Amino acid sequence: MAWMRWAEPFIKSFSMAQALRLVVLFMFLPNCMRRRFMLDRHTFSGVLLSSAVMAAVWLTPSMALAQADAGAAPAPAAAATPAKADAKNVQLADDFMHYSLVNNTDLAKANGQALLDANLAPQDFLAAFEAAGRGTRDPRQILLNNQKREALKEVSKALLEKLEEGYRTTARDPQRIRAEIDRLDDGPRAYNNAIDRLRSAGQYSAPLFIEYLNDEKKKDLHPFVLRAMGEIGRPLLNPIIEQLHMADQSDKVSLVNVVGQIGYPQALPVLRMLASDANTSAELKKAIEQAMTAIDREGKAASVPAADLFLTLSRNYYERKPSYQPLLTNEATNPVWVYDKGTNNVFAQQVPTNAWHTVMAIAAARQSLQLKSDNAGAVSMWVAATLKNDILVGGEGAGKSDHIIRAGGPIYLNPVLGMALADRDAALIVKAIEHIEPTQGQIGLLPQGANSPLVKSLFYTDRTVRLKAALAFARANPMSKFEGSQRVVPVLAEAIGSTGLPVAVVVHPDQQKRNAIAEILDKGATKHIVYSGATLSQAMESARRVASIELLVVANGPEVGAIKTANDFRLSGAPVVVTGTAGQLPALKAEVNGNAAKGIEAVEDTADETALMAAVNAARAEIAAPAIDPAVATQHALAALVELNNIARNQGSIYNIEDAVPSLVEALKDKRPEIVTAVAGVLGQVKNSDAQKALAAAGLSADLAGDANTRISVIMALAASAKHVGNALDAGVVNNYIKLVQNEADAGVRTAAATAIGALNLPSNQASGLILQSK
Repeated sequence: MAWMRWAEPFIKSFSMAQALRLVVLFMFLPNCMRRRFMLDRHTFSGVLLSSAVMAAVWLTPSMALAQADAGAAPAPAAAATPAKADAKNVQLADDFMHYSLVNNTDLAKANGQALLDANLAPQDFLAAFEAAGRGTRDPRQILLNNQKREALKEVSKALLEKLEEGYRTTARDPQRIRAEIDRLDDGPRAYNNAIDRLRSAGQYSAPLFIEYLNDEKKKDLHPFVLRAMGEIGRPLLNPIIEQLHMADQSDKVSLVNVVGQIGYPQALPVLRMLASDANTSAELKKAIEQAMTAIDREGKAASVPAADLFLTLSRNYYERKPSYQPLLTNEATNPVWVYDKGTNNVFAQQVPTNAWHTVMAIAAARQSLQLKSDNAGAVSMWVAATLKNDILVGGEGAGKSDHIIRAGGPIYLNPVLGMALADRDAALIVKAIEHIEPTQGQIGLLPQGANSPLVKSLFYTDRTVRLKAALAFARANPMSKFEGSQRVVPVLAEAIGSTGLPVAVVVHPDQQKRNAIAEILDKGATKHIVYSGATLSQAMESARRVASIELLVVANGPEVGAIKTANDFRLSGAPVVVTGTAGQLPALKAEVNGNAAKGIEAVEDTADETALMAAVNAARAEIAAPAIDPAVATQHALAALVELNNIARNQGSIYNIEDAVPSLVEALKDKRPEIVTAVAGVLGQVKNSDAQKALAAAGLSADLAGDANTRISVIMALAASAKHVGNALDAGVVNNYIKLVQNEADAGVRTAAATAIGALNLPSNQASGLILQSK
């Protein structure tokens, strides 16, 4: 009951008899009076409560007292207040929990925020809550319950994170761990209690266990330590594997036995490496054989070279197989264990949790190369993991291995690109292409058929991937056509008009729901260009002129299956959000979460913008395909225009610049001056009369009337076009340019127009008219 929890700190300050009488007295008070006491505990209520206790000593009805005595249970022993539990902080924690329980959200929030503002060390924070809880209130449960209440959600989430950090810090305290290890030989009960606490420390207990095993003075404890390590199991596996790099073979035997007991395949590579070492003793080899048999019951690993096992280990970490993931998924960092020869022990290097698997993959690939230096697969695996780690971590350290990666050349990078394509990892695909391009000459870049990873990239659904591949092929300037070469110019052309707005296709049989989803995508914070339909075929028909599709939102049902059978490369890698009714959603999410395919999320079909965009962003994040920033889109367009200009100027190019003319003409209407200038430069090099007419029209357009510099660039491009095509303009357009020379106020525009007229090689009567009208 809430009033009993409220009265608890006061009751505990009295004798048992007084407390019992107080409880009985409160039982007879009306609810309104109880609430008054509970909500005003720090003013007059304390005085009233004390008075009530004094009165209860002699006013308690005998019958009520008898009932209370009969039903009273012994009070639980209060938890000992930690040494660092400051009284002020304890009071804040106490008040926070109290006001949370009596639903006074304002005061609960104020006290919780005060605790956060105090910026306590994690262990002091935990000490305050443990002291305030007094063994009768569970701070963690109160904080979890509070997160269901909007007013207390954020402050309680922050408090819980701090509390959990306190639990972790305390459990991982080396002195506390040593104290628990010392208790392991104090009998069965002490052993079990110690094991429970050591399990809480998890992998962080490993260096202390090893410290004891290294200490001959603790020899009597060694059997208990080894037993405890085996029982704790999986959390200790990686530290033990690293410790197997030590020199002492007799100690290795004990640890190998523990590894066999734990029974995870991560240990197989190092066991196989030790078994293959000529210096390994017979005793250790026997222990290794037994451990490998326990782990690998089919006995396959015993015949596989250790280098290959390390490569498999690297791949498993890279692919984040179920048992190859960080143990502490809710923490910002996770430890990578490293053996230190000087201390003959392991130590933890903390790495970001999201990149832990790549760090482990890098280490395993490196170990494979140490055993077999010509292992090409291990080189590619190391490159893939290193590039992925750079993407995930970023910062100053990113790219520090680029010189090594590029020195390896395309023989190792092409497999990395293939892996990235298979994983639908757009960010890694881009990274791989950016490293492939500078390392390959004209011959090396040429693909080997349609299965070439670089050719596949030209057809990939992500526009950045396609562009990077097209840029690589364009810059290589091959001498002969290849399968997929026809895609290079169209891909470059599609980048010109891109403003960064992603294209979304929405499929839903219910028009009202379809429109609601489309409106969120069209008008929300992340704006999309939306095409929709009741069926996938209808939606795709409306989007038939779109070069790429960055998002699919599809109602649960047959249209989800239609995506797989659709013969449209634009759908092959797009993130998918499946919508369903509230009743369908639990099963739908379970199905989506169990799907091995990446980039698929589920959401209710009546979801608001927050929920829908959360699903969209999650799907994009899985395949590393975020929406393109407008500034980046402009950079991409300019890069594409540079290569299109080179193709237009190169008379011997295998690429057909004519494929880009429609897109280039349309791009003359772009609102970005730098794009219009670059587009005009390309059109000026194209031997195409339509290109010349488009340039002439743009030079006279009112859209450029206020931008003299861009207008001059367009008109000068018209002059360049005239040199390649001659005069393809009708008389009316030519006369307008003559008037421009005669009447334009801007001298630069007049000069450009005059240059164009000269290049157009006008008949003598038109030229003489200009001379006669000049001043």
